[in-house]
Amino acid sequence: MYRQSVDRRQHPRCRARVMLAVVLVLTGAVATASARGPHVSLGLHQGRPALVVDGVPRAPLFHFSQEILDDYAQHFDAAGFRFYSCIELTSYLDLGWVGEQQYDYAKLDKVLSGFQRRLPQAYVLPKIHLWAPEWWLDKYPAERMGYDAEPEAPVWRPGDGLKHESFASRRWQHDAGEALRALVRHILDAPYADRVMGIFLAQGCFGEWLPWSWDPDHLPDSSESMRIALGQYVQRKYGGDVAALRRAWSDPDVTFETVRVPGRVARHRGDVGLFHDVARSHHVPDYRAAFQEATVDAIEHFCRIVKEESDGRLLTCVNYAYQPDVAWAAQETHHRAAARCLRSPWLDMLSAPHSYYYRDLGQHGNLRHFPESVSLHGKLFIDEADERTHLARPDYSFRLAQTMDQSRQVLRRSLANMLTYGVGMWYMDQSSGHWYDAPEFWQDFAAYQQWSDQSMKLSRTRRSEVACISALESEYVIASRTDVSAQFFVAQTEHLCRAGAPYDRFLIEDLEEDRLPDYKVYVFLVDFCLTDRQLAAIEKLKRQGRTLIWFWAPGFAGPSGLSLQRMEALTGMKLRQDAQPFAEVAVTPDLFPRAPRQFQAWRSTFGADVKQLSPRFVPQELDHSATVWGRYADTGEPALVHRDCGSWRSVYCATVPLDWSILQHIYERSGVHVYSRAGDNLMAGDRWVGLHTCTAGRKRICLPHPRPVYDVFNRRLIAGQTQEFEVDLAERETALFLLAQPEE
Repeated sequence: MYRQSVDRRQHPRCRARVMLAVVLVLTGAVATASARGPHVSLGLHQGRPALVVDGVPRAPLFHFSQEILDDYAQHFDAAGFRFYSCIELTSYLDLGWVGEQQYDYAKLDKVLSGFQRRLPQAYVLPKIHLWAPEWWLDKYPAERMGYDAEPEAPVWRPGDGLKHESFASRRWQHDAGEALRALVRHILDAPYADRVMGIFLAQGCFGEWLPWSWDPDHLPDSSESMRIALGQYVQRKYGGDVAALRRAWSDPDVTFETVRVPGRVARHRGDVGLFHDVARSHHVPDYRAAFQEATVDAIEHFCRIVKEESDGRLLTCVNYAYQPDVAWAAQETHHRAAARCLRSPWLDMLSAPHSYYYRDLGQHGNLRHFPESVSLHGKLFIDEADERTHLARPDYSFRLAQTMDQSRQVLRRSLANMLTYGVGMWYMDQSSGHWYDAPEFWQDFAAYQQWSDQSMKLSRTRRSEVACISALESEYVIASRTDVSAQFFVAQTEHLCRAGAPYDRFLIEDLEEDRLPDYKVYVFLVDFCLTDRQLAAIEKLKRQGRTLIWFWAPGFAGPSGLSLQRMEALTGMKLRQDAQPFAEVAVTPDLFPRAPRQFQAWRSTFGADVKQLSPRFVPQELDHSATVWGRYADTGEPALVHRDCGSWRSVYCATVPLDWSILQHIYERSGVHVYSRAGDNLMAGDRWVGLHTCTAGRKRICLPHPRPVYDVFNRRLIAGQTQEFEVDLAERETALFLLAQPEE
């Protein structure tokens, strides 16, 4: 077993190379190192970020397994795949950190030398977990993540467990950072160096930069490291003015050195309904902001080390900036500092598994991220398509496909999302090589690679006329144990995907910086807390007949406190604030004559799945410019209102989900091009259109402009030039259409 002892004053690369080469030869590895590393970089190509290999743009399509073993290597290589990621077969790849400045790279060498031997022309992005080893946590117990309700005898386990380091621990960042420096140097000195394209930096629960406990009863992080980070955060925020801190926290005795992490009572107790009122105290919102900032501090710290030690040669990737998707967790669980992370100069790529809530057959399986924001900042988003095929164990979580055909439909749906969004993707097998072990899959993967390659010769841009804007930091002012914004995202995404027109997702900071292209409809899904600059940016949108859609409490919270008047100015409607709990909204189906029969029959009310929202807001003093589309089911008062504000239109909805048929009605009134009116899951980019059907039947697709239409999966030309076409599709089938002549 080879162990390296690191002296930071020198880089013993020659000696290390000789010793490592001997080890790899003894294990049967090929020891032929390139004099230079892989020239894999990011570049803008056809309107979207792409991987560039030796100056040639390549489709960012990967395969991800625990380890790329012989059979999969052979099949994926034959299919044309050139990019891979892995974590190791039996556990995880980590820093090999076995003692003070002592590192064991046997596992890493086995995996990467095996990759080089099996796939000598391919590139790998190994996923390296940054957790502290148990011996280190025992030596430095004060550096562990703390919990409001400390679990009994917390255990250390790779990937999860509660005995782990605080993300805010400076000692962990330093020591793990030194271990990462040594690992990067080891990789660059290894014979397999020219196969490694970058480092996928993993940390937290499942390696996804999530806190080590998702249990809202535990409430991380109450450690001393986090308390110090909170003090540093508020010192920056309040400019070192202790009097300003005391006014903001309504605490005459607090100092930057004596700040305390708020407990569960403070975090879960609202001042006005579910809201913390910062006019009374900034304590809880400041803590949550500091907690999220500490995570991004750590991400940037480790990404910077990779860039420095590799002279910028290695790419960096993390699981971060997820669209909130877990409604039962505490607000701290989700990635809230996404805007800052996307602006990091040290980070190249972000990845996330797509939604677990709506990935069944007939559902959208949509990206769980903000892909347009990622692209806007020159970074590559990679969708993690970890769909369990019918070959997965029957007891495996989220195994939804039962047959080969069903498996193919969900894998095709992922490809359609990748191509229409112009992003990257990896098909992930978490089973050590069983989920794709069938001839049909290998034939399909070869075709997917061919279509991905062809996509690089076409426009990869979007043609959306609908934008969804989110202010993720809004959750800092929510006092509920339930993550409200996650409920909103989960419920409303289904209907945005079925409304017949593509939509783009951005963070409110992108709008604030005037980075967005023009859209006809803006959906402000999560915007409970807005700054004055953000409010000003929204005001600029209120022109040219645009429609702005609001949910529940837009702008109710702000830096100076809660304000009904701010909501009224934002929505263009007079509102009444009511303390009684939220009730369902009843819609009059007669107002939407083209709504589907099932909506008229049983979707006449909505909002039952969303936990109680408080306070409720009631539109008032409605004149001829306003139309009431829905009312509170218990009082009959207006709850869903459309108002013509002259140069713009406003739609206020008291809760989610606003049904896809109502969205479609809004789109048509706003001049948005609707591709499909059947309520199927639509995906559309400039040169690709995809459908994943909810129902069987003849489907009509209307294009914005005449184009050639080629049916990808059936390999047939539908029309040489057309603006409208029809196809017969089965229930829960995926169709993908190329809006160009295919290459032979």
